[in-house]
Amino acid sequence: MTLAAAAFLPALLGATFEVPAGADLGAALAAAQPGDEIRLGPGAHAGSLGRVRGPLSISGAGAGSTSLVAPEGEDGLVVEGGTVRLSGLSLRSGPRRAALKVLAGEVLAEDLAATGGAVGVFVESGSFSAREVDLSGDYGLLLHGGSVSVTGGAARGVRAAIAQLHGESVLSRLAVSGPSIEAGVTISGGTASLEDLVIRSPGPAGLSVLGTARVDARRLDISGAVEEDGGILGDCVQVRRGALRLEASTLTRCGGAAVEVLGGEVEVRAVDAVGGEAGCLVFLEKSRAELQGDRCTGHGPALVAASGSQVHASMDHWLADPVLWVECGSGARVHLGVGEAVREPCRDGVDRLDKTTRP
Repeated sequence: MTLAAAAFLPALLGATFEVPAGADLGAALAAAQPGDEIRLGPGAHAGSLGRVRGPLSISGAGAGSTSLVAPEGEDGLVVEGGTVRLSGLSLRSGPRRAALKVLAGEVLAEDLAATGGAVGVFVESGSFSAREVDLSGDYGLLLHGGSVSVTGGAARGVRAAIAQLHGESVLSRLAVSGPSIEAGVTISGGTASLEDLVIRSPGPAGLSVLGTARVDARRLDISGAVEEDGGILGDCVQVRRGALRLEASTLTRCGGAAVEVLGGEVEVRAVDAVGGEAGCLVFLEKSRAELQGDRCTGHGPALVAASGSQVHASMDHWLADPVLWVECGSGARVHLGVGEAVREPCRDGVDRLDKTTRP
């Protein structure tokens, strides 16, 4: 190696700043240059990481060992651009603040706990990619735009554990717990891919799909959707004019319906559902549904179609009574395909409510 190359190597690799608990964090932040790494020692660190741009790495001794507590009125960390890497940290902020804000750029995180008075992680633009997280706040994760990819961990929220207004998200292997005021997971815009989520006691809904959102979900386990204080019956899955494909999932202890669709479009395949007081699968307001290989038990009816909704079903197992409850006069229809053992309702065109019981 030449002398010139040896002199250039430290600048290329970046410097490392070791910051023990109780030391001057601000001095390390002020001295850090692009490409540097800040290592926070075990224990509690008082202060905010402020507004940063990458490339920059900030690490700790583990989310359970190294914590950073932002002063009141400040966010824990605001990323404004570049690539910022976070690992082994717990970020905390006070009321109306975020533990982590991503305004632009890219955040790559692993073993991260983010607890905010307002939101654990807020993404306005750019991207947030993480493995093994623990997110909590009024919203555990709030996606306003950009993209999010999270694999592994847990999320909780007073209003919702996870909420998406716009953008794109890929979420897998997450444990979501409530109760939350809105829902365990709320997707109201953009696209979302959900896989291997366990949602427990989420409040009035486990998964809520709204507006223009399009959601592809598989292997969800949702249980206990009911709001106890207000007496509102909760749906395990609720779709309001969005689009949902739900596969290979289990829905239990639903206070209202296992799946309720109001003016949306759904595909429900290989889902094992236990209906609540409203029934198992409920389709209202000209909904469109494709059902295949599902199993419905619990309170009847197993399937409700009203206000012009159109449902196509095949290879399903209806173990509730009545099986079908169809408002024929509204134009609602349930079209039964291969593997269905009950009589198709509304065939004679009579303006009535048609109930089909188990054979």
